Amino acid sequence: MKRRQINRFLLWGGTGLAASLTLRQWSDAQAVVPDNSELTTLMMPAKSETELLISTFLGNDQRCYYGQGVPTGLTLQHRFLLGTGVTNFQGSHRWSGAGWTGQPTLVRDREVLYLIIGAFNHELRKIRLPDFSVIWSYRFEDILKATATLYRDPTAPPEDQIVILQGSRLGVHRSPTSPVVPSLRAISFRTGKSLWQMNIPLTASYSRDHDGTPLYLGDRHAVFTAAENGMGYVLDGRVAATRQVQGLTQPTILAQVQLYQRDDVARQGGNLVTESSAARWQDHVYVTAGSGRVYGIDLKTRQIDWEYFVGTDMDGSPVIDRQGNLYCTVEKEYNAGFGGVLKLRPHQPQPVVWFLPTANARVASWLGGIIGSVALNDAYNPGGDRPRLFATLALDGYLYIGSQTQIVANKTVADPRLEAQYPTPLVPIRHKLVPSISTPIFTEGDRLIAAGYGGIYLFQLHFRPQSAATSTSLLNDHGEPFQLELEQLAVFGRHISFEATPIVWEGKVYIAARDGYLYCLAGA
Repeated sequence: MKRRQINRFLLWGGTGLAASLTLRQWSDAQAVVPDNSELTTLMMPAKSETELLISTFLGNDQRCYYGQGVPTGLTLQHRFLLGTGVTNFQGSHRWSGAGWTGQPTLVRDREVLYLIIGAFNHELRKIRLPDFSVIWSYRFEDILKATATLYRDPTAPPEDQIVILQGSRLGVHRSPTSPVVPSLRAISFRTGKSLWQMNIPLTASYSRDHDGTPLYLGDRHAVFTAAENGMGYVLDGRVAATRQVQGLTQPTILAQVQLYQRDDVARQGGNLVTESSAARWQDHVYVTAGSGRVYGIDLKTRQIDWEYFVGTDMDGSPVIDRQGNLYCTVEKEYNAGFGGVLKLRPHQPQPVVWFLPTANARVASWLGGIIGSVALNDAYNPGGDRPRLFATLALDGYLYIGSQTQIVANKTVADPRLEAQYPTPLVPIRHKLVPSISTPIFTEGDRLIAAGYGGIYLFQLHFRPQSAATSTSLLNDHGEPFQLELEQLAVFGRHISFEATPIVWEGKVYIAARDGYLYCLAGA
């Protein structure tokens, strides 16, 4: 268990929903299909009309797509009970709903929408919209924190051609030294049955959980994933390419890389936990590691060929803009300076483009910085007619919205280790909100959604054209200046704690909360 799980326990006092929500006795994980009338549909081949709309955490290979449609409000449309589950931290405790990262994925199958979401009740569910019927549930051995990834395997039997990859904690009946910890699993989208289970081996890291979201590479059906044991794996994603190892049907490992060094063990002990989800740019994947390093892995050689040392924990996933730059969030933990956001240009002699520091703030045992990821408006600004923005939520309680490309003139800030000075971005919006570990999302219609420990908020971004640029103007791709203004349109659940990241589809917002529920919100 990492410090973030400790924080969750502290924030929630170890409590869950009412005791009447009892946890089913643990047994061998299996799918539960509540309605046999669905079986005929479930077993039909995965034809081309199956659309993987939001198939991974933050939507695409660059981790910067959040759905479609313009949300007009945050009025409650539906509330679905995710339930409560037991997990171990200095004893047995109950957690409810879903937390970080906890983003639903979305599939349209023969004109019907389905959400795929894991929760703290140990279950991965396929939920039909708009009636929120559970088509199947698959039971893991512990709570599910990660967001799923879905991909196609055209070589698999028809009923198994849409594959779901889902990670979990190690298992309430297992320990970090157990011979086998199958905390990454592949599930059939159609049947809800297990296709394989991957043992996460014991390393110098003290964790064998799997919090990150795998990335389907497509290159010869390969998958990249990083586990909390501090290792990155290239897997053969084909259902047929499995083998029997340690009593499990396991995927074939094509390559593996170590995401920490000996110096990191000396500095951080066993806290070498990689929780982030890798992103892809061309023939490289990039991953932020709990060892305090950002790694680039060449997909041709399947070896690390670039790294940047930050020196403190990085839980957030790297996000990649249209030029291949990385946006990496930094926690305040082992570093003398502040946490915040680093923009990096990988494979360059001086990779740091700018650094945005955020204020120190004690939230539970966190000291500051950013636990979530950065959002970019690139997918909703294809022609560059609007300024290119980033947004992030910090533990200091602020929503930051700034320019991807512009820096503050004649100003530098200290890096997280207080060893160098770097430019800092132009950030016209620092809006006091609530402490958060969630990732905000941009939407169509120049809107933004942000959630945290005290509600979910909908904002309108107003781009006011200017006749002449000033020192605070934001420029679009054509050099035209704008003043950015932020208007709050709606808020929901000020009494609810949200750690998960939302999605938006056809104007509806879907987000899980720590009160035990998945919410569907929209305009009145």
